[in-house]
Amino acid sequence: MTATDLDDNPQPAVATRWATMAVVASGVFMATLDASIVNVSLPTLVRELDAPFDRVQWVTLAYVIAITSLLLPAGRLAQMRGAKRLYLFGFLVFTIGSLLCGLAPNVGLLIAVRVVQGIGGSIAQALGPALVVSAFPPSERGKAIGFILSAVSIGLVSGPVVGGLILGSLGWPFIFLINVPIGVAAISLGARILPEGAQGTGGRFDLRGAAFLTIGLTLLVVGLNRIQTLGLSSPIVILLVATGIALLLAFGWWQTRTRWPTIQPAMFRVPDFTASMLAGYLAFAGAATQILLLPFYLQRVLELPVQQVGLLMVTVPALMGLLGTPAGMLADRTSSRTVGALGIGLVAVGLALLTTLAADTAPWAVVPRLAVIGIGMAMFNSGNASMLMGSAAAEHRNQASAVLALARNMAQATGQALWGTIWASIVVLQLGVPGPDAAAGPDTVSAFQIVFGAAGAVVLLGVVVTVAPLLASRPER
Repeated sequence: MTATDLDDNPQPAVATRWATMAVVASGVFMATLDASIVNVSLPTLVRELDAPFDRVQWVTLAYVIAITSLLLPAGRLAQMRGAKRLYLFGFLVFTIGSLLCGLAPNVGLLIAVRVVQGIGGSIAQALGPALVVSAFPPSERGKAIGFILSAVSIGLVSGPVVGGLILGSLGWPFIFLINVPIGVAAISLGARILPEGAQGTGGRFDLRGAAFLTIGLTLLVVGLNRIQTLGLSSPIVILLVATGIALLLAFGWWQTRTRWPTIQPAMFRVPDFTASMLAGYLAFAGAATQILLLPFYLQRVLELPVQQVGLLMVTVPALMGLLGTPAGMLADRTSSRTVGALGIGLVAVGLALLTTLAADTAPWAVVPRLAVIGIGMAMFNSGNASMLMGSAAAEHRNQASAVLALARNMAQATGQALWGTIWASIVVLQLGVPGPDAAAGPDTVSAFQIVFGAAGAVVLLGVVVTVAPLLASRPER
């Protein structure tokens, strides 16, 4: 039995629970939709805002950096002041940012207000799971978290489709303006029905730690992002990554010495919490290979049209969206650890199956391989998130929720950058071409196989991490 199972706070009525779910799911859906929908619009923004592509890319990057770097500070603020008001404030900032994005007259201002939007989105992502866990009893924790994770997946799936429809009929400003009426409705409902949750603990905000963390993560994400354009040996990349890592190490050191830490070090002394966080990072970092590299295989090796590639790539997030809640219910009835371990094991199997892709693989044969990854990610997400949130004390829930989101965001950011670099390096060495852009056809297949195999090994390590606390706790005979 965990600390959260011992909460004495009365649970809200069933109708209030699901109304809370609707509000939080709306925020999570909008934040993830906006991360994926903008990628579709980048060519349109280049044309209509008359800006170079390398600058327009910052419309996406600024949003990702703002969300990633502010997740843990948002969790700390919620611990100090309470989650409900901060969540609603974040939702309001996101909605206002969406309005300003739709009204931006040039790319410079659009990038600036995307940061505003990202600040609000970071609060929604950081606190949403904690609010849901507070509203549902421990026996339904997995189901509730699975529902939220389904909203994340639906947002990712919907982005390209909704973006294409809006761009074709209404114009690019409406990919942002669509958030405004949804946000206003969700904020109005949330102000009335969201549970107050645990009272804030007060204390001071760790400004120094937040600065170490925010600047360090920003430099690290930017440095990793630049690897694909500047190369791994670029002095700029090395300086950005090294400085970012140094600041993150300084953040960790400072958290053990300050009276008011941004993230409670005591949380990491709970084996299940640390194992869940590490397993989450490994799973998402490994799965990032198919998100980044499979479209290249489908287009450059199988020579499929982009529309067919998009349909095939929907397989994983669609299954995650469909199976997230059932997987959470299974975790409630059995064991969150078991469901999580089986799930991450299936992801490793799916990546291993991708190593069997060949130059003449039929397009339909890619779907079963992706289906294994999608089913595995649905099980792992629900089981692992339930295990992490269940291992955190009630007073640390908001920070635990932020750590969960941070592990996912950092894994995707670092995973895609590093796997892309590894794949490009293998292609250059094997084919003797000046760069990966010149590589296509059957000769590149082995590079895909090597990277998918390496990613599968990384994910398989997550199985060991997930079950390690259980093995370590067994009494000696």
